[in-house]
Amino acid sequence: MRNLLVAAAVVGVGGYFGAKFFIQYKAAQDLDAVLRQARPFVAVEYERVVATLKGELRAEGLTIRIAEFDDAFTIDSVGLQTPGFLFLLGFDGSDLKLPESLGVEIRGMRADVDADFMRKVDDLGTAGVAPANPTLADQCIGASGLTPVSLKQLGYDKLVMDFNASFHREEQNLVLEFGTLVEDAYELDVAVTLANMADPTALARNARPLLVNGRLDYVDHSLNGRIMKYCADQQVAPEDVIAAQLREIEAVSRQSGMELDAMITEPYAEFLRGKRRFTLTSAPIRPVDLTTVSLYKPSDVPNLLNLMAEAG
Repeated sequence: MRNLLVAAAVVGVGGYFGAKFFIQYKAAQDLDAVLRQARPFVAVEYERVVATLKGELRAEGLTIRIAEFDDAFTIDSVGLQTPGFLFLLGFDGSDLKLPESLGVEIRGMRADVDADFMRKVDDLGTAGVAPANPTLADQCIGASGLTPVSLKQLGYDKLVMDFNASFHREEQNLVLEFGTLVEDAYELDVAVTLANMADPTALARNARPLLVNGRLDYVDHSLNGRIMKYCADQQVAPEDVIAAQLREIEAVSRQSGMELDAMITEPYAEFLRGKRRFTLTSAPIRPVDLTTVSLYKPSDVPNLLNLMAEAG
C-alpha cells in the first residue's frame, strides 16, 4: 500500500511538472508568433515564460523597443491571472467563453524619464485639460500634464510602474478592478460593480451597464509633497497651489459631464494639504444606467451617483 501511494505521488508530481512545462512551452510558442507579427512596430525580448499551480501565466524579463526610437524600456513581468491551473490546460471546456474571473498584471515597468520615446510626450501634450491662460501655479503643478520635463523638475529620473486589471463575478454582478502604482509617486485603485453585464466584452456590444457601486482610492507616496516643494521654489504660495489643483480636478470633471460640489472638493483639498489618502465612493440608492448619465445636469450627477469623499 505504501509503495502504491509513493508511486501515485511520483506520477502526480511528474504529471504536474509535465503539464507545467507543456503550458510554458506552448505559451512561449504562441508569444513568439505574436511578437513576430508585431516586430515591424515593436521589438520584444523576454527571458522566460512561467506557469504556476494557481493558474498564473507570465512572461518575465521583457525588454521592449518601439520602432523609430533608440531607447528601450523594461518590464519585470507581464502575467495573466486565470481561475486555476486546469483553466490553463483547457480542461474546463470553456474554449471560447470568458471565465468567471480573469486578470492582467504588469510589474516593474521601468523607463528613463529622458528616454527618447518619453520626450515625444512633450510634443503630444495634454492641451485638452490645460487652462486657456495658465497662471504660474497652473504651470508648477503641471496642469497641462506631467511631461518628462516636469517630472525631471519634480526629482524623477526614472519611472517605475505596476499595473493590474481584472474582473470577477459576485452573484449576478460583474466587478471590474483597476490599479496603478507609480513608485515614490502615487497609488490608484478603482473597483466598480455593474449589473446587466455578462462580461467586460459586453461594453463593446451596446450593453447598458447599471452602476451598483464604486470606489476610488488614491494614496500619495510623495508626489503631492514634491509638487508643493517645487511650487514653493517658484515662489508660489501653498494656497495658490491647492487652488490650482482644485481647478484642475474640476476641469477634468466638467469634461466628464459632472460638476463637483463641496462634499467632494473639500475632502480633496484636505488631501492636498497633507492627508495621505483620498477616497471617493459611489453608492446610488438604486442602480444607475450609465448610458443615461449624460442626460442629467452636471450639477445633479454627484447626487445621482451618491458620491461621497473623505481624506485620511
